[in-house]
Amino acid sequence: MKLSTAAPLADGIRQLPDPQRVRIPLDGKHKPVVKKKQVVGKGQVLAETTSSGPFGVGFVHASIDGIVEDILANAILLGPLPAPAEGKEPPIPQRPAPRQDHTGLSGEELVRWLREMGIDTDRFHPNRTLVINGLNPEPGVSIAEQLLRDERPTLDGGINLLERAIRPGNVHLVIAKGSGYGLHGAHVVEVDPIYPQTLDALAMVAATGSENPEAADVIGISDLYRVGLVATTGLPLTESVLTVAGKAVRVATGMAVGEVLAAVDVAVPVRGMVILGGPMTGVAVSSLEAGVPENCPAITIVPPHHYPLPGPHPCINCGECVLACPARIQPGMLSRYAEFALYEETRPRHIAACLECGMCTYVCPANRPVLQLIRLAKRKLEEQDAFVATCRLQDE
Repeated sequence: MKLSTAAPLADGIRQLPDPQRVRIPLDGKHKPVVKKKQVVGKGQVLAETTSSGPFGVGFVHASIDGIVEDILANAILLGPLPAPAEGKEPPIPQRPAPRQDHTGLSGEELVRWLREMGIDTDRFHPNRTLVINGLNPEPGVSIAEQLLRDERPTLDGGINLLERAIRPGNVHLVIAKGSGYGLHGAHVVEVDPIYPQTLDALAMVAATGSENPEAADVIGISDLYRVGLVATTGLPLTESVLTVAGKAVRVATGMAVGEVLAAVDVAVPVRGMVILGGPMTGVAVSSLEAGVPENCPAITIVPPHHYPLPGPHPCINCGECVLACPARIQPGMLSRYAEFALYEETRPRHIAACLECGMCTYVCPANRPVLQLIRLAKRKLEEQDAFVATCRLQDE
């Protein structure tokens, strides 16, 4: 079965009102720079990254005016401004003014500026070929083509800034055949929008002809849009643009999933599943209070009994996952090693080559959570490597 990512576009991108509360996600590399009960303005820095270089995870900013209600390991909670005490003036949040100081910057100084404005710069490298994936990432997610149609000036602004920041040798734009989209200075490459060919790694192959080119980087069109947004407005990144039930919306970072669904009149069916991302690679949320991340491409609703739920069933060695895998590895075998905590055994079997496309779980007749187990193994290996690196630093 072919899974097409072609989808009708919404009439436009709808701006949802700012909520009273947000739950802004944090990466493990972020260090909060605010305190509980502190009044903050929209755009104010909430957390910085510990990396001292220009390339890394972007800073986190407040997406609403409010007060810091709590600081968790994985999120900062902002609530409405408190009512003033009798006879006192209400607190006035300080919003940062638009910054245009980037116009005189270039190279690593400009990359550092982007990181301070909230852009993840760890996918950029100077003087490499830049591949921009303009394909909708998954079936049911149409935000990529929506941005190409409706946000061309912002996208061109992003390319202009990246040309000064990383000086790419060539810029390729991968789009769906017949869509007719283009960007300033980008060589257009057309492909069939059939999943998983729309993933970044396979868009790289389409643009360069190589699976692992040494001097090329790939980013999604949403990544480019975020760069263009801070470049054209001079304001920090405080929003996410995503697809919800075929509708394109712009929301404050950290807005509760339940509030987003209510704002666009989408009801969650009883025993239905809500996913941050698309149906193939997205992650189910345990609560509708979860905040929407900046890089979330969609909120997907999976009705009950829409397809069999994965479970801890034994592998039947049918080989369907091997046939479907675009990376040509053995997902079933990797999942079995992960299932029994034999994580180190997955390294020589090329777990790092997994694209996390979800095709293995999609085709598995035993309904095993193959992708989830592979992700578990990857996470455990990352934790192990980080621990070993820490031990080496202490020894020195």
